[in-house]
Amino acid sequence: MNLAISLAYLVAAVLFILGLKQLSSPKSARNGNFTAAAGMVIALLATLPLLHFTSTGVIVIGIGVVIGGLVGTVGARTVKMTAIPQMVALFNGVGGGAAALVAVAELLRFGSHPAFAQSFPSVFSIVIGSVSFAGSMVAFAKLQ
Repeated sequence: MNLAISLAYLVAAVLFILGLKQLSSPKSARNGNFTAAAGMVIALLATLPLLHFTSTGVIVIGIGVVIGGLVGTVGARTVKMTAIPQMVALFNGVGGGAAALVAVAELLRFGSHPAFAQSFPSVFSIVIGSVSFAGSMVAFAKLQ
């Protein structure tokens, strides 16, 4: 990884931390969201040169971004303020489930007998993502 990408990741991490700090006050929370979003954009742009895209991969990622963006935007704009905790639980659970599915795909990519150093992070991610999904769905159901 070259110096520019490392610096971009550092800037993104600082923006995430500043964004989280700004979320502690209602007056600065909106700005905190924008600060953290800027950090995410920088992190994503810094990651792009490290990836080896195929045309099919770009299409699949584009479709996922469009669908996720539409669902998130519609959900955020139509949900009543009193139902925000349910929406947060649902979005958190979906994120955890997606992380678990990505980890499963990564584990399958290693073949039938991966080394411990390869399989442990994937299995750990599957467990954490699944627990996040299950816990968030329970929270969503209790909040309904």
